[in-house]
Amino acid sequence: MIGVMFREEKLLIIRRSLTVNAPGKLCLPGGGIEAGESEEEALVREMQEELTIDVTPRRLCWRSVTPWGTRLAWWLAEFPDQVDPVPNPEEVSEVHWMTANEIVQARGTLPSLPEFVAAWRKSEIDLPWKDSSQT
Repeated sequence: MIGVMFREEKLLIIRRSLTVNAPGKLCLPGGGIEAGESEEEALVREMQEELTIDVTPRRLCWRSVTPWGTRLAWWLAEFPDQVDPVPNPEEVSEVHWMTANEIVQARGTLPSLPEFVAAWRKSEIDLPWKDSSQT
């Protein structure tokens, strides 16, 4: 389960801590779904655990499968503009707000992140912001 959150035309991106799987990689925040938990409940829990923010799930915006077979559900979510994410250092080392171009040019991303941007640019994903770098 992945959280897709915008401020203006920038996505909330995290750098994973060095103590988790895929250490130091850039990605959107998210994690696994626990037994008995819905995707929306997992989204709320993961954003609180990783970034100490209370999000409101809006809708599922995309599904994908990683090269190693992990199924991902990408959820559009919101949290108040006056709230700044505070990373839990056990899981997240940095928080960034990045444009689509910045994401594509970044080194050290999980493969799913540029795939998400490519699908967004092809209008395969309905998001509240258009990628203005493509106009």
